[in-house]
Amino acid sequence: MSRSRQQVVRMLALVPYLQGNDGIPVNEVAAEFGVSPKVIRDDLRLLMYTGTGEYAGELIDFDLTALERDGIVHIRDAEFMDRPLRISAREGVALIVALRTLRASASGLELTVIDSALAKLESAVGDTASPAVDVLVDEVDPAIHGTIVEALTGRKRLALTYATVSRDEQTDRDVDPRRLFTEQGKLYLEAWCLKAEDLRFFRLDRIVSAEVLAIDAEEHDAAQRDLSDGIFTVGEQTPFVVVDLHPRAHWLTEYYQVDLVSQGDDGVWRAKIYGADWSWLRRLVLRNAGSVSVIEPAALREQVVDDARLALKAYDDHVVYEES
Repeated sequence: MSRSRQQVVRMLALVPYLQGNDGIPVNEVAAEFGVSPKVIRDDLRLLMYTGTGEYAGELIDFDLTALERDGIVHIRDAEFMDRPLRISAREGVALIVALRTLRASASGLELTVIDSALAKLESAVGDTASPAVDVLVDEVDPAIHGTIVEALTGRKRLALTYATVSRDEQTDRDVDPRRLFTEQGKLYLEAWCLKAEDLRFFRLDRIVSAEVLAIDAEEHDAAQRDLSDGIFTVGEQTPFVVVDLHPRAHWLTEYYQVDLVSQGDDGVWRAKIYGADWSWLRRLVLRNAGSVSVIEPAALREQVVDDARLALKAYDDHVVYEES
């Protein structure tokens, strides 16, 4: 379980525990939850921003003077936690969308819990949630998805075979999984890669195989990152090719690292496509011959033309013509 998830679970348990043990020393709370007193103090400060509103009586409060001076925890204004939660139709729809998005990255027992919550929310919101909201996430291999969830649940290390698109290759690596999440309709695994010795993002539809290892996943001192800090980053020295993409090649803008330059009325898009090296960019253009035209650099354009001519010549040399 990731640190953030551990904190959420701990904080959910903290409120009822402190309601039943008001005036307890912070050291005893820390011992009960198996963390340091500093962690509990940080949790309490965060809980002070939690509640059903933004005014007094709607937010959990603590006696900070007693906490800082005497190390004693007095909880205040948490009675609303026992009252049924009332939400507006707009809030209900927002929760439904969030749960449907969460459902896309869940499996096993998680699905049962999410579906139960969804059924209750959809029943409560009723016809006000119209039109229906659908969350679309690309399908992935259910076996691979289940294996990753198993590793996350059991806090085990994973052995992955991953297709690195920017280098047109497959690599084997061991990772310590941290979380699953969705971004722009894609399902990702955030994990500590032992090969790179750093955090990496792995798109599930590019994972060729996954195996749970009999090794406990380790905790690594690395802050959670945005997807923009992922596997392939563009820098000043990153090779790129400027191309014209005909309609049949528009899909490249969604699958690769691309900057869209312009969109013509004739359906041709001009774009920069980035790659790990020039040979990969050349192969990408050749694989999409007829739909992708190289504009610059001129050297790559000439190389692509030469490669295409050689391929056609080799094909012609092996054609057997029949006399009519």
